[in-house]
Amino acid sequence: MPLTQPNLVTLRAGCKINLHLEITGVREDGYHELDTLFFPLPKPFDIITISKGAAGSGLLLDCPGLSIPPEKNIMYKCWEKYCAATDWKPDLEISVEKGIPDGAGLGGGSSDAAVMLNYLNKYCPKNALSPESLNALAATIGADVPFFLNNIPAHATGIGDRLKPSDASLSGYFLVLICPDVSISTPWAFAAWDKAMLTDRMSDNKKEILTTTTSKDRKHSSRALWLFNSFEVVVYSAFPKLRAYKDKLMAFGAEGAVMSGSGSSIFALYREMEQAASAATALEADGVATYIHHL
Repeated sequence: MPLTQPNLVTLRAGCKINLHLEITGVREDGYHELDTLFFPLPKPFDIITISKGAAGSGLLLDCPGLSIPPEKNIMYKCWEKYCAATDWKPDLEISVEKGIPDGAGLGGGSSDAAVMLNYLNKYCPKNALSPESLNALAATIGADVPFFLNNIPAHATGIGDRLKPSDASLSGYFLVLICPDVSISTPWAFAAWDKAMLTDRMSDNKKEILTTTTSKDRKHSSRALWLFNSFEVVVYSAFPKLRAYKDKLMAFGAEGAVMSGSGSSIFALYREMEQAASAATALEADGVATYIHHL
């Protein structure tokens, strides 16, 4: 029996980082093949408030943090596609308070979309979608959306839509996530990577830009060796201050640091809370938003 749709509900949409992101090729349709490891984080987060709307009002969406028409918002697309798939067209009023910065590589839009889809499927009075069908629908909305439906570590291939649960663990680490006031367009990042490949400006030694602690005693199984991002070469070339921020994170004793997604966010892993706190304080002094996670 379906659950009764509440008059008002407030939900949180968390973010993700990419522990590893490698562009492995370009398909004939222009989409890029990826090999990436998604890892969810609870903050920063968006706050989504959903309430019942007046009969016949459809979806009324308020998202003051984004300067696009509501009908162009990814959540509006979710509502339209879910309605078409189930013949249920709920009247809703939705307010989104953005906490996840745009253009940071943290998947804020995809996270919002997944929260929306899970909400709709939870309260659909009939014709609710199976997990497989909901996942397939999510993939038509955005490559990262299926990951956020389950919100557990996952290895992704294809365009990021072929997911397998991962046992990746950062247990014991202190993670510092920084969100510089720089917005990077994902289409721009892919285009810049394509151009770099065509002009043979990419480094033959991709690990050169990893920026992990070098040590002869490092075990091959070290979690820090996961960290890699194909976008770093082109993004740091265009935004050198991001590389400077990464170097500063490393200077406080990080096991490793890497950019998430197509940027501009960067995270670093520390063994000690004192190291993480010192790094966060230093970046905050530079005016950079920081978040510390004890994993």
